[in-house]
Amino acid sequence: MGKKVVRTHAKGIFVIFTALLVLSMTILGSSNFVSAANEPQVLTLDQAVKIAMENSLQRQITQGDVAIAQDKLKQAQSGYWPKLTLEAGYTHYNEVPTSVALATNIAELNNGLVKWATAAGAYDPYVSGLVGSNGLTYVALPDQSLNYYGWDLVLQQPLYTGNKLTALNKQAKANQGYAKANLSAADQNLVFEVKKAYYTVIFTQHLVETLQQAVDDMANHVKEADAYCRAGMVAKLDVKRAEVKLADLKQKLLMAQNGLELANMALNFTMGISLETKYNLVDSVKYEPFQMDLSTCQEKALANRPEVAAIQAKVEMAKQNLEVAKSAGRPLVALQAKHEDFTPYNPDPENQIGIVATMKLIDGGQIHNQVKEAEEVVKQAQTAQELTNRAIKLDVEQAYRNLQVALQTIQVADKSMDQAEETLHMADVSYKAGLSSSLERIDAEVGLTQAKTNYTQALSMYNIALAQLQKAIGQ
Repeated sequence: MGKKVVRTHAKGIFVIFTALLVLSMTILGSSNFVSAANEPQVLTLDQAVKIAMENSLQRQITQGDVAIAQDKLKQAQSGYWPKLTLEAGYTHYNEVPTSVALATNIAELNNGLVKWATAAGAYDPYVSGLVGSNGLTYVALPDQSLNYYGWDLVLQQPLYTGNKLTALNKQAKANQGYAKANLSAADQNLVFEVKKAYYTVIFTQHLVETLQQAVDDMANHVKEADAYCRAGMVAKLDVKRAEVKLADLKQKLLMAQNGLELANMALNFTMGISLETKYNLVDSVKYEPFQMDLSTCQEKALANRPEVAAIQAKVEMAKQNLEVAKSAGRPLVALQAKHEDFTPYNPDPENQIGIVATMKLIDGGQIHNQVKEAEEVVKQAQTAQELTNRAIKLDVEQAYRNLQVALQTIQVADKSMDQAEETLHMADVSYKAGLSSSLERIDAEVGLTQAKTNYTQALSMYNIALAQLQKAIGQ
């Protein structure tokens, strides 16, 4: 019996232990899962651009302008179609309207003549000829009601508008092109802003890493200088110099880390997401020589820039507005069909169909001056077009030259970094051999840190300059 109890107890302990082990693994697994879920997602430059395109409020406004322009085009196109207008009304009078009273008197007079002619005709054949199918007949008296209803239905189809409808449609289409060009320009500007913010984060990350490495190296140097000082190999001043430089580097590191937080928030703002969102950015800062020459860049810009399409659309809108102004001095011809049923003024319904033409003959010079104003607007738009083309060429040239300078900066920074590494190696060997003070080594370490920073900054500025040139070209 005793062995049986011990065996059962051992089995229970094993079951409990197994359950605890499974529970522990589940908890650990859940913890790892939560930790992994909370880790920042990897973000590429293309993904950042896509997010910005989806969330940009400015882009949504510009898209709304495109939709509005499309609606205006449809409004202009509706001018070609016939228009059907219904007018209805109700009128209550305090007394019988004058027209009805007059019509009543005339009807009573008519009926009186018919009655007299009928009676007199029995004795006089000439009088009897006044009544009947070929003469006077009895008529019904008008309605004496004080409430009157009526309606008027008019169908109108324009036939000739002096080129106004055609001009309005072309103007609306040009306005649609203008809105689309503005949307394209907004997209290009947004892409550039995302790239600039993205590269700024990458540069700041490299800066933090460089300063962190410099802090670690300087901390090791402080320990080394302190050990040499205790051994009597260097003066206490060397240790103090290293400690002061370490404190300075720590301060710069803190500023760089704060700058990184601000850069991340700026990127999030550009993408239109929460400022606190965290991402692990893929380092896409690289050096790829730009092969296109300046002349080709300017030609492509004049062919691709949305600003060129936008100003062309404005010129076209101004030209069509001139045509609209001229059309005011030309006749307007329309086909019109009309049905009237108004009482008491028109007790019998009427149907009309015809061609209506209208034209201003004298307007005090209003149309003439409107045409002159429209002509001046066309001249202004054409001048603005030339100014836009010049500005685009200048924009391309500035971006191109900035890219060339950035390229040269990379080459200089690369060579400077190699020299700084060699200088630090020589200073380190000299210091450890007791042939120089720590000041020379500190200067060499600072020089290397600055050289690394300059190289990273040069790469980032090159990529930003390349993005600026691509935007200037209209890519």
